[in-house]
Amino acid sequence: CPGLTVLATSREPLGVPGEAVRPVDPLPAAEAVRLFGERGAAVRPGFTLAEDPDAVAEICRRLDGLPLAIELAAARLRLLGPRQLAERLDDRFRLLTGGSRTVLPRQQTLRAVVDWS
Repeated sequence: CPGLTVLATSREPLGVPGEAVRPVDPLPAAEAVRLFGERGAAVRPGFTLAEDPDAVAEICRRLDGLPLAIELAAARLRLLGPRQLAERLDDRFRLLTGGSRTVLPRQQTLRAVVDWS
């Protein structure tokens, strides 16, 4: 298809003709918190950052501002509050291996998403 542009995300360069690698840096703190707030409100209507701004900031900091990790964490607001989620980050193995069983296997856990990418 002439003029077709494809945006593919990956942890590794794909090595295909015409590839242009664009590194994605971690988000600055304010943008990370904003992303968490937007995704949190999408999965839990009524959620606002004012609910527990310190916990949200801690979550984003501990996830190193990585957009994918922040989005996956915010999705957990369906079942957990921000403080509970921040506390669960202490058990990184659980965070990596626990997840919804109603989605595709590659989307069930943070580890599966990273492995699939």
